[in-house]
Amino acid sequence: MELAELQETWSKLNTKIDNQRILTDKVIMDVVKIKYSNKLKSILKYEGTGTAVLFLALIIVIWNIQLFDTLPLQICAVLSIIIMTILPILSLTAVYRMNNMDMAKRNYKQTIIEFTKRRTHFLLVQKWGIVLSAIFMLTAIPLALKIGKGKDFFAGESNNLLWFIPIALIALFFFARWAYGCYVKITADAQNILKELED
Repeated sequence: MELAELQETWSKLNTKIDNQRILTDKVIMDVVKIKYSNKLKSILKYEGTGTAVLFLALIIVIWNIQLFDTLPLQICAVLSIIIMTILPILSLTAVYRMNNMDMAKRNYKQTIIEFTKRRTHFLLVQKWGIVLSAIFMLTAIPLALKIGKGKDFFAGESNNLLWFIPIALIALFFFARWAYGCYVKITADAQNILKELED
């Protein structure tokens, strides 16, 4: 009789321990998800701000489309509109994919592999974003000049502003380099948070 009671007690204890382990694993996974999501929210905040600025610029360009009466200005307007539309979509989609990984359906190794793929894609999008930003800056300067001062950059009405282009490109280079470095660090921190699952 004692042996049967002991086995029953042991079985109940094993069940409680298993349930406790499952609960602990779930709590750990939830904490990791929250820390991971919070880390990536800073990227979403920066990208959201950039999207809002581009959306405002897009509205301004479309609102003033009738001002662009020469072929070079029209080409600049079309390129600018395309870039201002595509760039936020690519960037926000890459952030969304990183932020919405379903960790519960994957083990640790699969989660790290999937994150690495999504991080690589996100950083590649950011590199292309830098190139597109430089093109956008070159196309936006003539448009801004036409909207703001009524001068046609391509007709030579603003040759005294040519010094601004290299300065703007250099400033963009340093800003893009700094921002890319921040994104590399943030995504590396997010990856380290995921590595806590291994423990």
